[in-house]
Amino acid sequence: MARVEDVVIVGAGIAGLATAVALKKAGLKGLVLEKSDSLRVTGAALTLFPNAWCALDALGVSHHLTSLYATIKKGYITNIDTGEIQEVSLAASNGNDLVGPRSVHRKALLKALADELPPNSIRFASKLTAIETQEHEGSSISVIHLGDGTIIKAKVLIGCDGIHSVVARSLGLAEPVYAGRSGVRGLAVFPQGHGLDNNVQQYVGLNRRAGFVPLNDKEIFWFFVTDLAKGSK
Repeated sequence: MARVEDVVIVGAGIAGLATAVALKKAGLKGLVLEKSDSLRVTGAALTLFPNAWCALDALGVSHHLTSLYATIKKGYITNIDTGEIQEVSLAASNGNDLVGPRSVHRKALLKALADELPPNSIRFASKLTAIETQEHEGSSISVIHLGDGTIIKAKVLIGCDGIHSVVARSLGLAEPVYAGRSGVRGLAVFPQGHGLDNNVQQYVGLNRRAGFVPLNDKEIFWFFVTDLAKGSK
């Protein structure tokens, strides 16, 4: 027999969990389906700017992160072709450090959001295999088929399942198109400490960009982005 839910959210990434928390604050329960066995930490870290912190504050989770990560005050952009260095102030325009930019571990952000949800709000190991629409009492509902044979009927289905979205495909939306740019990112760990100030350093050139920013006293988030033809190695 099919399980019935008011709202089903596909994907337990940042968007899916934030949506579930927002629904909870509005008094609505959402079931989050995630194909992985646990919260995924791919992506290492990301930098959140004031609009993101305002959103997290509205969700009631910002304080879990602002106490762990320091505000970024400045950024330095170095042109690797000319050697010119540009200094950029990143301090909050209103002087409120609580909404100033910070770089955070992706897993810490996911955990902060997940911890706001009631028990059993996230169903892991739930890979979608098909979505169909049925008429029910004068309106349409989504019938979700999972890989383990489970069938879930949802009055509202929200797709937050990334670039290869099953939900988007079921709606007939266009397939993703390669943008001509590729990137790699990661964390560098210095057990004895890196000794760097909490500033963003970027190095730019024609069709390429690299940079790094400290996450704490011992970890640095780094990235490299370049234009790359599809299929290149």
